[in-house]
Amino acid sequence: PERNPRLAHITESDIEYFRSVVGDGGLVLDKEDLVPFNTCWMGKFEGHTKVALKPRNTDQVSAIMKYCNDKRIAVVPQGGNTGLVGGSVPVHDEIVLSTSLLNEIESFSSRDAVVVCGAGCILQNLDSHLAEKGFMVPLDLGAKGSCQIGGNIATNAGGLRLVRYGSLHGSVLGLEAVLADGTMLNNISSLRKDNTGYHLH
Repeated sequence: PERNPRLAHITESDIEYFRSVVGDGGLVLDKEDLVPFNTCWMGKFEGHTKVALKPRNTDQVSAIMKYCNDKRIAVVPQGGNTGLVGGSVPVHDEIVLSTSLLNEIESFSSRDAVVVCGAGCILQNLDSHLAEKGFMVPLDLGAKGSCQIGGNIATNAGGLRLVRYGSLHGSVLGLEAVLADGTMLNNISSLRKDNTGYHLH
């Protein structure tokens, strides 16, 4: 498809803003370093991003998304980049917003069997963490060593445990998300049944 002419091209001032948000460690500009962000793992799809950002928290994600929304800069969120349909690969020169550093396991309650973690948690790491406590993630995939839980949830991944434990969406009790305009939404809850408000996960 043709590039949308209404979308802006990245400028040096944009890059400096991104650097002020994520620091040098969260900014990828080198052409060689960008290859994994521009290519799907099967090698079927290839993008042309010149900038990949690796925020460490939702405040940084919010600042990036608000800025890009205001400046009309296209963004492609990218997790483990293990999907089979190229959905996480930029089509043109969109910036890539990687969730790889949003990988903290924030809390786990053995009483409620509820874990709170970042979108960038690798499925195998999360499952191993829970196994030490006698629990597991109700999802198992061939790509578990590199796929991220945020992408698993976004695609409602099924995997080897689907028949026994059901759809992954059925195991998600809440989300903290950043909308396209930078607005933060938090409906994280440990309640198994919660009919308040809109069903947003």
